[in-house]
Amino acid sequence: MLMRSRYQPALATVLTFLGLIILGTFALFFFGFKAGTRDTLLSAEFTAVSGVCVTGLSIINIGQDLSFTGQLILLVLIQLGGLGLLTLSNWILLSLRGRISLTESMRIEESLGGLPSISPVTLLKRLVFFTAVSEGIGFLILLLRFSLDYPLKRSMWLAAFHSVSAFCNAGFSLFPDSLTAYRGDFIVNLTIIGLIVAGGLGFVAVADIAEALQSCMRKRRPRLSLHTKVVLLMTGALILFGWLAFLLLESDNTLAGRPITEKVLAPLFLSVTARTAGFNSLATSHLTNITLVLLMILMIVGASPGSTGGGIKTTTAAIIWSMVKSHIFNRPRTEVLGRSIPSDLLAKALAVTTLYLMTLFISVAALEWTELGNLPHSLTRGLFMEHLFEVISALSTVGLSMGATQRLSPDGLEIIIFCMFVGRIGPLILASSLVGERQRLAFSYPEEGVMIG
Repeated sequence: MLMRSRYQPALATVLTFLGLIILGTFALFFFGFKAGTRDTLLSAEFTAVSGVCVTGLSIINIGQDLSFTGQLILLVLIQLGGLGLLTLSNWILLSLRGRISLTESMRIEESLGGLPSISPVTLLKRLVFFTAVSEGIGFLILLLRFSLDYPLKRSMWLAAFHSVSAFCNAGFSLFPDSLTAYRGDFIVNLTIIGLIVAGGLGFVAVADIAEALQSCMRKRRPRLSLHTKVVLLMTGALILFGWLAFLLLESDNTLAGRPITEKVLAPLFLSVTARTAGFNSLATSHLTNITLVLLMILMIVGASPGSTGGGIKTTTAAIIWSMVKSHIFNRPRTEVLGRSIPSDLLAKALAVTTLYLMTLFISVAALEWTELGNLPHSLTRGLFMEHLFEVISALSTVGLSMGATQRLSPDGLEIIIFCMFVGRIGPLILASSLVGERQRLAFSYPEEGVMIG
């Protein structure tokens, strides 16, 4: 019964995302492109997958090739893909009926996670409220800023599109150079950063923070769960680390000769957007090699569980690091912030990371084959780094690109599409949906050790 409850929500999640992608592909193909642009079925498919999987990679110019209808379709796909079609449908059912079924509650917990102190219904209500408030505030601030540069009607659309795209960690921009023109603008940078972080914290953590704030207002002692503490600590540490590292590594490269505002904001923006958002204010292909390596590490870690972002997730990285540290210091169990981690969670963290890395290696190998074939390395220098970067960006649903995606063959684009889909669904959920129902056995085999390391 336990395995059945895991299998059914996983399969439902996969099927709803597939259905949304198919619907979005045909909607974009028939109604989304301007006349005379790259309105092929493959470009429509790639754009729809990138939108639903909130990735931001693109083989077209979103602002120029898509009509207003196409941009609106893409925005709807981003919103539905970011929050999850099942999540929004359950919220509609809750609004109409005043309750949701046990199966629907299980699907919410499967896609968003859960805490004992927060019921799925409470989580669902706060998710929709938090999303509406965050995107609404972002819209108003960006509207005020963009209205200084564009007519009111255009400013409203730019503000709405970028607010939703940022909160959903999609990284799509209607500007041809993303947000490069606003590299030194405090209002645009801090607003987009705030939306990215808000969408990447995870709705369980946000609901837990809301519970703590309510306790403070009621003059009760607030208490954050271990999950929320790890999310906040890892998010802050990764942002600070990336900011300082990029500030140092790019000071004599892309930041050389820039005004002080750009030298401060651009590395901070890059540190935040690297963890699954995909906007850019610096040309990715112009960054140093060590900066690109650190970017790939941040992309692999990604956002937090139950959020609009991808990657292996901050909590997974924290648990694996804590496991290594516990072994180094000869601790009997894996410990995080004064708490021991259950063995099943440790196993899940290892499974998620292993499946992610397996998908990464297989996808890179397939991309090398489709794009380079039997060409020797001496004739393809630099392309491996570009292909590795694009695959990680797709698999972590980031959207940053070194420019290789637009040069890929149709087979190569299908590999990137596969990576975006796996990254949004999650390799473990996808594997569970493919394996199907498995009855839990009532016995286990005898233990026997093997040498490690």
